[in-house]
Amino acid sequence: MRGYKYLVVVASAFSIINAHAAESDMLKAKKLYERMTGVKVSSTKPELKKVAEFIANGDTRGAANYITGTSDFLNVQIKNLSLKLSNKDESVKVPFNDFSALIVGVVRDGKDFREILTADYYYDVKGVANETDQRTRMFNQANYTPVETSYMNLQTSLVQQPRQKMVKSAWSTPYLQSEKNYEMVSLDNNPEPAGVFTTRTFAERNLSGGTNRRAVEFSLKQFLCVSMAEAADSSASDQYVGRDVERFPAGDHNKYLTSCKSCHSVMDGMRGAFAKLDYTNFTTGGATGTYSQMNGDFFNQHGIQQEYNTYSTNFITPVTKDILPDLEIRQENSTWYKTRLAYLMKRGDTEAVARGKLDPTLSTIRDPAIANAMAADFSAKKAAFLEDLKANRAVDAYKTQYVAGCLNNLVKANTDVAEQRRLFLICNLDNKKEMSVLYEHYDAYLTAAKTADTEKTRLLGKLVNRGKPAPINLVTPYLEAREELRLFPRNAFDSSTGVAAKMNKGSYPYGFVVSSDNFVNNAVLGSKSTFFGWRGSNAGGGQGVKDFGKMLSQSRRFSQCMAKRVYESVCLKKLESTQYTTLVRLGDRFEAVNYNLKSLYTEVALDPVCGVVKEE
Repeated sequence: MRGYKYLVVVASAFSIINAHAAESDMLKAKKLYERMTGVKVSSTKPELKKVAEFIANGDTRGAANYITGTSDFLNVQIKNLSLKLSNKDESVKVPFNDFSALIVGVVRDGKDFREILTADYYYDVKGVANETDQRTRMFNQANYTPVETSYMNLQTSLVQQPRQKMVKSAWSTPYLQSEKNYEMVSLDNNPEPAGVFTTRTFAERNLSGGTNRRAVEFSLKQFLCVSMAEAADSSASDQYVGRDVERFPAGDHNKYLTSCKSCHSVMDGMRGAFAKLDYTNFTTGGATGTYSQMNGDFFNQHGIQQEYNTYSTNFITPVTKDILPDLEIRQENSTWYKTRLAYLMKRGDTEAVARGKLDPTLSTIRDPAIANAMAADFSAKKAAFLEDLKANRAVDAYKTQYVAGCLNNLVKANTDVAEQRRLFLICNLDNKKEMSVLYEHYDAYLTAAKTADTEKTRLLGKLVNRGKPAPINLVTPYLEAREELRLFPRNAFDSSTGVAAKMNKGSYPYGFVVSSDNFVNNAVLGSKSTFFGWRGSNAGGGQGVKDFGKMLSQSRRFSQCMAKRVYESVCLKKLESTQYTTLVRLGDRFEAVNYNLKSLYTEVALDPVCGVVKEE
């Protein structure tokens, strides 16, 4: 009996020990899972049981590798990393985009992470509205934003597509691609694809305006974790400093030598890599357009300027010369009005609603018949006044008040008196508008006649609003209604070199003139060489943005920067400058696992310095 009691006690003790061990394993699993995924989870989450089993079997590496394959890891940890890398503020509160999609896709598919800076492929999102319409990716990125708003699973929704593309032209229409049998966006292969550098998001945030220095500063900060202050080198040559950099700031050349030169020698040497890139306005020429990235060689090789000129001649010019004057004169009976009315009704408006949208436009366009009738009426009523203007047209006060050029119409040769007076009144109206003789007279006349305010406003508007809205704002809706509105990239590139015109802003005569996309790495001297750890054939420079991407990705600093970012997101603490040996060691591990970012997360999570769990 005593032996039986002993066995019961021993069994109970083992049960307690096993229960404690299981609880300990679950706590370790929970900590490891939450650190690696960035997601707080309940102990009942099914994935934790699997992680705990790995840990119970002494396989913490297997547990970490398992976590990198979960949707939480990709949808939170990696997505947040990709969003941070996509903007200079490193905020995760930005819309998901093509830049981020490429990074997430590379990680999900276990590719060499260096390809984010050199790849000739991109990732689309499937299962979104209008996913077959290229405008949702090339212009407004509407196929990427649902990833955030609809909590899409990136494990299954991202699709790799071969060859990065650029836009040659696009039909601007509210119709969807599924409604038309022709391609609404004309695309061709990007002549120099370079991963995230040749995404619309990168262009929007780094290539709009300026002289593309922002692209260099952003790239060093995001992919090498190096600020321009750290990259600056006062001993480097300023041969490549641009024409827009002041050599005598506040009249002091020494300030340039001791401050400006240090950064610009490095930055301007590298910016040549982006010389042929711009964030381009796609428009018919005057209307606000949509935007995308453009390459100067692509622009020139596809003859886009010539295509636009032909389009302008065949479509825009006839509308400007014929359709708009017809609108001024015939108003609601004009071709413009009838075309827009039919279009709005086709899109679902009733005739009354459509006319309600169009009639305000008519009120802002002068009807020559009304203006001429008012001018003739005024001329008959105010003959003596007009004769006085004619007699005193040389007086300076009259020239100022009534405009000298207009007064000369009162003595215009080979023109009868009535026409002379009409020409003067219309000219004075065009130049003085609400201050003109004609306007002031009819303002007083209509007020005295107690004309309703709306009608008074309409009639006076007919007098002064010639050309409003601007012709392009009338051309655009007309061509849209005719399904003839086409958009072209309108930014300027040198026709022989393909270099963006903005690269050579400035007037300093001895500043460097960019004539190609060659670039030089001036951050290779002395301590800068070891600081960056430059390696490979592009260490000293190269040609174009792909070579620039290779230069960055082949440096030791790239490996260390990614290790630093992973360490700080998993370990939840800064990797201090005093921990340089840890930075180097983790960077070397990243290279040892063939730049596989999933594996780097495992290495960091299990590293003793991180302290998440110890590898058994």
